[in-house]
Amino acid sequence: MTISKKNQHRPASESSGGACDMFAGAWVADESYPLYDSASCPFVRGEFDCRRFSRPDKQYLKYRWQPSPPCSPPRFDGLALLRMWGGKKVMFVGDSLALNQYESLLCMIHAAAPDARATVSPRSGRVDPATTVTFDEYNVTLVYYLSHYLVDIVSEKAGRVLKLDKIDEGRNWLGADVLVFDSWHWWPRSGKDQP
Repeated sequence: MTISKKNQHRPASESSGGACDMFAGAWVADESYPLYDSASCPFVRGEFDCRRFSRPDKQYLKYRWQPSPPCSPPRFDGLALLRMWGGKKVMFVGDSLALNQYESLLCMIHAAAPDARATVSPRSGRVDPATTVTFDEYNVTLVYYLSHYLVDIVSEKAGRVLKLDKIDEGRNWLGADVLVFDSWHWWPRSGKDQP
């Protein structure tokens, strides 16, 4: 399944009888979820593990996206994804929202292939804007690259300035077969909360 633009549709399942718009729908309860257990996933950072910190409710784990009109997209298959992405590099670029998506995908893949050997870099303690996990057997590399604004920030007399027409940092994204961008958390901040 390939989705390239918001208004494009993929064929619906035979049971729905119409086109399936993956971008319109609702979150629905599904008792077969979650797709992974955060307690057994080595990729979830401790501070993002709600269950570890005793969040009392668990219903938030039991939702999935249901496109409308109702259709039946295939259930996530981590092994099929690893095979399909063999030899590819997938990079998530953005802020903590991108990091959450990245870690969730890693955990879903880990749940589907718990014995798959993964190489993680940088090693603990190193400072690096990118974190990389390679599933060696499948030659699939997933990268998270921290970029709060996606555009360049430079120091000038006035202070730090966003250069909305420059993305020199983008050189670090070359070579990725798939880029997933996400940045919004920092843009609406103003006053004392503005970094």
